[in-house]
Amino acid sequence: KPDPKPEEKPEVKPDPKPEEKPEVKPDPKPETKPEEKPDTNLPSSLDKGLVTEEVTYNPNAMKNPIAQKSISTEAQNLIKSVNAKYGTNLKYADLNGTIRIIDKNMYLPEGTIGAQVYVNATSENDFKIIFLDNNEATIELAKKWTTMLNSDLVLDKEIQETVDAQEINNYEKGKYKIRVGHSTADHMMYVQVRV
Repeated sequence: KPDPKPEEKPEVKPDPKPEEKPEVKPDPKPETKPEEKPDTNLPSSLDKGLVTEEVTYNPNAMKNPIAQKSISTEAQNLIKSVNAKYGTNLKYADLNGTIRIIDKNMYLPEGTIGAQVYVNATSENDFKIIFLDNNEATIELAKKWTTMLNSDLVLDKEIQETVDAQEINNYEKGKYKIRVGHSTADHMMYVQVRV
């Protein structure tokens, strides 16, 4: 009779303890970090769920109207819709006049500018978008971002055929000269628009 009792008790006791400890420890850490950093000086219109913990934001550089367009509600909705459609987690990582959008779980080739999508825009008539060419989400975001920056330009077909052919193509649409081609890093391509 005394034999089964000591066997049952030690089996029951160790089980809940290891389960409770790991659950309690990681929770407070991730919660504190995002609350401290992104809220420092980000615009209130920017969805905090769309920025990385390490986001850099330069309010002066972001005063440019074309930079403002890249953090507009329309831009944020583009990121949300692409994330929802493809199950990605693309977020703003750098808002410094130039825009870096990154998904930490997505392939990021060596030698890139540290993002799967990079937007460098001077105006709606002069901009460059660099994007990862082997992921449907980043290709779609590059297409839609181009049109968002300049509503005269719907380059879905041109971008897709260049990605498919893996070559450099030059296009003219109205007054715009467009070049779609390879960036220096593996699997990165760009769309360049000039007048």
